[in-house]
This record gives sequence, C-alpha cells and structure tokens, in this order.
Amino acid sequence: MHLRRSRIRCFPTTLHFFPQRLRAYRRFAEKAVGTVTAIALSHDHTFVAAGHATGHIQLFDLSKPHVPARTVPPTTLAAVTSGRKEGHLRGSRIVNVGFVAGRHTAIFSADHAGLAFYHSLGKALFFEASDVLRILGKYPNEGPIVPGQPPVHRRRARRTNTILAMAPLPLGTVPHATDAYNVAALLTAAKLVIVGLKPSPKTWYRKHRDEDDEHMDKAKFRASLAWFPSVIPSFASDRAKPAPGKKDGANNNNKRAMPDPPPTTPMLVYAWGSRLHLLLVSELKTCEQFTSERSGKVKTVEVGRLVFEEKAQWRARDNVYAVQWLNAKVGSFLLFVEFFHFVLSGPSVRVVVSI
Repeated sequence: MHLRRSRIRCFPTTLHFFPQRLRAYRRFAEKAVGTVTAIALSHDHTFVAAGHATGHIQLFDLSKPHVPARTVPPTTLAAVTSGRKEGHLRGSRIVNVGFVAGRHTAIFSADHAGLAFYHSLGKALFFEASDVLRILGKYPNEGPIVPGQPPVHRRRARRTNTILAMAPLPLGTVPHATDAYNVAALLTAAKLVIVGLKPSPKTWYRKHRDEDDEHMDKAKFRASLAWFPSVIPSFASDRAKPAPGKKDGANNNNKRAMPDPPPTTPMLVYAWGSRLHLLLVSELKTCEQFTSERSGKVKTVEVGRLVFEEKAQWRARDNVYAVQWLNAKVGSFLLFVEFFHFVLSGPSVRVVVSI
C-alpha cells in the first residue's frame, strides 16, 4: 500500500517512512499467525492493521511496533454455533482490513470465504474486551436446526460470495454529514453492499450485478473500488492566493464577491470486469413524528438517512484491475498492461490519457 501524500509504504514484513528515515520495522512470526495477506493504515498514520492467512488480525502502534497493540484471534465453528463467539474461522485468509473513520481500535475485516466483520477492540481492567459484529456473509454450516433431526451440512461458500474489494469511507479534509454513519463498501462478484454502523448497524445500499456481466468468465471475479471523501475543491484554495503583482487587499475584495464553494460530495468508484460505476453518497434529513408511550405526546424528530445516486458509467476495453482517485475530478484505473486517467465531466466519465 502506498500513500503519496504522506510518503508511507506498508509491506508485508516491513513498514517504511521515506526518504527521511525508517519509521518502523516489524517482522511477523509466520508460524504463530501466518503470512500477512491484508494491511491498512489508520487515518492519522499512527496505527497499522495486518490480516493474516490463518484468520488472525493484529493492530500495531507505530510508536511501539514491536508488540501488537491489539490481537483478534480466529474462532471455531463450534464456538460460533454455541453462541459464545463471532469472528473469522480458523484458517480463513483475511483479504481486506480497514480502519473506521479516525479511530485506532475499530476496524472492518473480510475473509476469502465471504464473511465480513466489524471489530471494536477495547480493554477493560487490562484485559481485551472486543465486540464483534457480522456485517456480511454466512458461516459454512449455518442453517436452521430442527430438534430431533441431524443438522443440515451445507456446501462451502460459493466463490461468488468472496469479497473481492472492501473499503470504509475515509475522513476528508472537511467534515461531512456522512461521516457520522461509519460507512463501508463491500464488493463481491455478484453485488455491491454498503453498510453503516451508526446510529445502528444497517445495510444502506445494495446493488446486484447485471446479468450480462455475471456470465463473463474471468471478468466475473475482477472487481475493485475506491472512495473519495468530502474536500474543499482545489480551485477554491488557488483562488484565495493573491495574484502576482496585486496586493492582498484587492484579493480580499474578490473573496467577498465570490463565496467559497461547498465541499464535494463523497464519491465511490467501483468496477466489475471492464465496467466502471460512479456513485454519490449524501444525507437527506426529514422530520418524523413519534408518539411517546409514557406521556402520549407527539414529538417531531429530525431523522437523517443516506441517499445514493448512480452518477455515471463507463466501459473500458479490458478488465479493470485497480482504481484510485487523484483528486475530486480525476481518477485512474489499471488494465492488464495499460494505465489510464479518467475525468468526471458532468454526468459522464471521460478517459483523457493513457500511460
């Protein structure tokens, strides 16, 4: 994983902050927790989450990287069926991890079997006290149990249920109403699911893949996504700078005449096979009336909900392997041997350059 702004790179066995100096170095004990298969960096670049091939998840504080700050061990199907514990099953390869908003001990995770969880990793009296919430997927043998009859053993999770991409909505440079919902997007070969943790866990958006795309052989399992959070458009900051040869007073007069533009709307670009989709996410508030059970009085409460708008689609000439935002108007995507930039122009997506 590479972040251009902070010049931080995360590798499976080492963590580098360059070119100034080595920020942290950590070699994982593969015999204990397995090889690293997923990695994520916190919003303030001080914590790293690592998912392993055995189902373990570890959090590291970069100021003290030699010992994990939190550890999430995998569980067994017996513990799940008894109701004692939720989580990734032992031997499930972690394919995605991500931090929730600006928190250090709250993460999303997904494994190759199609199970995704939210982990709130706290401590009570020096002991780890973690809350685990399943947000997507089913366990291999999960099914209704009929008294007096043997349990029904289902087949292993289908490959179409594998989570091919997952990402929480990151915090932007300015606050946005959607930040309060703790949103995450999950993409499988068959559907896109967007969940929120607050005010209560809920699936806010679900879209199934078009049948034409599903019947494609190799393209069926090519998927990627990337969020762009709310920011102040770059031309607003450029406008605030005084023009060459002019004094600040003249520039201040221009600023009074031209108010600053509103922050951008959070956007999600996702790809199935060769088709790119652009989704806008915003909040809509409505007033609803509730009757108190105790007093019988009617109260008017403002309730917010997330609204999603399919803004644009575009089909590439080959399968898209990765997508990445460069700014609020320009993004990029990677084909097998070519790298492209795309630009948002009104309701359409326009490819402008190939590298």
